[in-house]
Amino acid sequence: MNSALKEILYIEDDQLSTLTMRHIFKKKFPGLKLVEASTAQQGIELAIRRRPFLILVDILLPDMSGYESLNYLQTHEKTRLTPVWAVTACAMDSDIRRGMEAGFEGYITKPIDMKRFIQLMNIHVINVEV
Repeated sequence: MNSALKEILYIEDDQLSTLTMRHIFKKKFPGLKLVEASTAQQGIELAIRRRPFLILVDILLPDMSGYESLNYLQTHEKTRLTPVWAVTACAMDSDIRRGMEAGFEGYITKPIDMKRFIQLMNIHVINVEV
């Protein structure tokens, strides 16, 4: 079993959002490891090195946008097949449409709808052998 299948990378600069996600994973997904990055650059480096099963990324990051991060991850040899979900406060219908058109495979708005997030994780992540 590949240990990377158990890792989910969360790229988020807001400490409260990171604590919230950490809590969600501890309570609802104890078999998955949440790896955290506070900048897009740090997240990209971790994604290339650790090759997580899924990457969650905020759209509004200080060093580069989530869209720029997505573009880089989609074009890098080691991360191009890794699904990337946006986790963001950009919650207008037009934001969601733009995100999905850009290539995010999932789009989670803040505050996080816990039920929807758990459903998406169960459909896309938990059903993988971990």
